Amino acid sequence: MRSIVARSAGVLDRKMGDQDGSEADVMGMIAEYAFAKQYNTFPDLGLTPRSGSADGRLKGYRYDIKATKYIDGRLLATRKHNPDVDIYVLCIVDGSEVDIKGYATKEELIHPGNLKDLGHGKGYSLSQSELREFK
Repeated sequence: MRSIVARSAGVLDRKMGDQDGSEADVMGMIAEYAFAKQYNTFPDLGLTPRSGSADGRLKGYRYDIKATKYIDGRLLATRKHNPDVDIYVLCIVDGSEVDIKGYATKEELIHPGNLKDLGHGKGYSLSQSELREFK
């Protein structure tokens, strides 16, 4: 429903992979819910059109969950500037199981040295070994 509302309001789908948009939306919602449950926060379940913005807050930091189905997946972000996010979180989703791999601050991820083209246009990318662990 969130995707339908966003697309009807003219918000572009800026996913970075070749997966179906609805598949990416479902995977993202599963990851957002799992992260919020793990860290006792509440996910943004609103159905208002939005472009950018954060998925939630944790200890005062606005976070954006990035989900992938690939075990060796990377933390990816588009080149679009998002002033509403402080940290980016990578989650690996396998069905209903979610593995929270780590995070990077906006400054660590959104950096010219991290621009890469992984086959779907240039975007920011960090490997899992470059991510911070949650304490």
